[in-house]
Amino acid sequence: MKPKRKADKQKFEDKNRETEVGNQQSEVEVQKTKVESLKTEDGNQNSEIGNQNLPVENLKEDVLDTRPTMFDARRSTFDYPWLAGCAAITALAVFVRFYWLELKPLHHDEGVNGFFLTTLFREGIYKYDPSNYHGPTLYYIALAFTKTFGLNTISIRASVAVFGVLTVVAAFFLKNYIGKIGSLAAALLLALSPGMVFISRYFIHELLFVFFSFGIVIGVLYFIEKRKAGIVAIAAATLLLIVCFLPTALNLANVLGEESAILTWFARIGLLAVEAVFVFLIMRTLLAWNNGRAIYLLLASASTVLLFATKETAFITVATMAIACVCVWIWRRIYRAAIGEPKPNEIEPVELTWKSFRAGLGSGTDLTLLIAAITLVFVYVGVLFFSSFFTYPEGVLGAFKAYAVWTKTGSKDHTQNGTWAYVKWGTKLEAPIFLLSLIGIAIAFVKARHRFAMFAGLWAIGLFLAYSIIPYKTPWLALSFILPMCIVGGYGVGELLTNKDVIVKTLGGLLLFLAAGILGYQTYDLNFVRYDDDSMPYVYAHTRRAFLDMIRQIEYYTDKSGKGKDVAIEIISPDYWSMPWYMRDYPKAVFQGHPIDVTASEMIVASTAQKDELNGRYAAHYKYIGTYALRPGVDLMLLVRRDLADADAKEISAIPSGTP
Repeated sequence: MKPKRKADKQKFEDKNRETEVGNQQSEVEVQKTKVESLKTEDGNQNSEIGNQNLPVENLKEDVLDTRPTMFDARRSTFDYPWLAGCAAITALAVFVRFYWLELKPLHHDEGVNGFFLTTLFREGIYKYDPSNYHGPTLYYIALAFTKTFGLNTISIRASVAVFGVLTVVAAFFLKNYIGKIGSLAAALLLALSPGMVFISRYFIHELLFVFFSFGIVIGVLYFIEKRKAGIVAIAAATLLLIVCFLPTALNLANVLGEESAILTWFARIGLLAVEAVFVFLIMRTLLAWNNGRAIYLLLASASTVLLFATKETAFITVATMAIACVCVWIWRRIYRAAIGEPKPNEIEPVELTWKSFRAGLGSGTDLTLLIAAITLVFVYVGVLFFSSFFTYPEGVLGAFKAYAVWTKTGSKDHTQNGTWAYVKWGTKLEAPIFLLSLIGIAIAFVKARHRFAMFAGLWAIGLFLAYSIIPYKTPWLALSFILPMCIVGGYGVGELLTNKDVIVKTLGGLLLFLAAGILGYQTYDLNFVRYDDDSMPYVYAHTRRAFLDMIRQIEYYTDKSGKGKDVAIEIISPDYWSMPWYMRDYPKAVFQGHPIDVTASEMIVASTAQKDELNGRYAAHYKYIGTYALRPGVDLMLLVRRDLADADAKEISAIPSGTP
């Protein structure tokens, strides 16, 4: 009996072990199911660009054993083809925006901006003036570049070109809202848009304005999505804090060490150390607060105020975005009533509704703190820039006065192209983007389930209509609606290419291929060939390339004089911008604006409109070198003192009356 009992006991124990193993396996399967369920519900598995599976928040203790499985899944879903597409498009964007930045001469407006920057660079003085000029962000961003790379054409234009590239990169962050292919297509359209490239190579405010408007949208999207703060958001918030505190700390150090250079450096080091600790503590607090989710809304707040600190038209963009949100809600109600409930949203990770946004704000202490933080960021950053980092308090009041000035400016049509100017300009150089955006808008509203695509379409339509109605028109204003057009156009391409119908899929690929080819050629033609051709839409009263020939002649005679840049140059033409930028290192270059009696100065720059007066006043002491186009309707002449002029220089009296 004993052997039998022993055998029975062994069978019983084996059966128990099998049961336990089976239970453990079942438990593992249940845990895996929980993990996958949580990952689906939370929608928080996506990183900010490529790595699409962040750890699920608030995992229960009984699920923690499956972490290796989650990491394995993360590695297996690392989207290398998509990342390769991102890298290729970014490289393209960098190339077309940075290559040969000094090719075209500075535009009139670039010259004016360069004048303000030069004063800020050399004297540390900038005073916001709402009467004729835009906001301060451009100058302070360019200041960082010029202090690093020198005060030159490449550095000032690079300060804008960087934001042109970042605008393209930002489209990749929409992967969860317009799809993988959609985000790549949108980025490609932005990278190749002739206008986006042309203005990215300009030292004016527009590209910063476009980037900050994009920043508002992405910040709000990621906040609603309940994102854990990623590396890009953390870096952006840290940079913002440094910008907020660093200049003030340096100014304070200069005051404390006013009597001694050594004391100044000790003060700087000490204050920078304090600032570093302060920034670290703030960031640690923000990251500990709901996994740093609030950072996205704070960045959206900063983007909003920087939008206002860039251009006065910010209120048009913000209002259009708000109206677009309301219109999406209205359209979905109409759709339900007329057609029925839209199909489930298979792209967006979260419902983009007011309810989702309000839930993200929280309640009680969280809500109070978040509203206070948003308000503090908006007010502090706004005051910081408009007051020139607390050195010109009058600038804050000027920020409000600007809208009265802009109301008058906006009532005039400077281009004389009428209401449909943007249609005419857009169909000439941005036709593929216009077409694809219309396709994307149609798909979004027919499906009525992708809220962000509908929002982007309405954002584009709203700004297009607003700027068409407003009499004041310049080509670069179009970039504000070209941005959402590229986004919704990319969405449309993505929807076509992911369609199950082979014909539709083929059509989508063909459209994208043709769009890229056409835009690529137009970008090359506009930016590297016909950049001063008035028949091209974005070429708005641009400085002629011949102007640089005159600058080279001035440099030639500067070297020949033996005085270097200490030569005396009298600019008597009333029209001369952007010449002050090119004369910034010539201390004796004087912009008179009218003829003066002079015999000793090495060179004189006059207008052809002053020719009749030049012969009697300057013929005895100067010779004529040549005539150079400045911009449409304005031509300059270079006169050089007789003893310095080359033998082939002409007499002023010999210039034909019809010159040029």
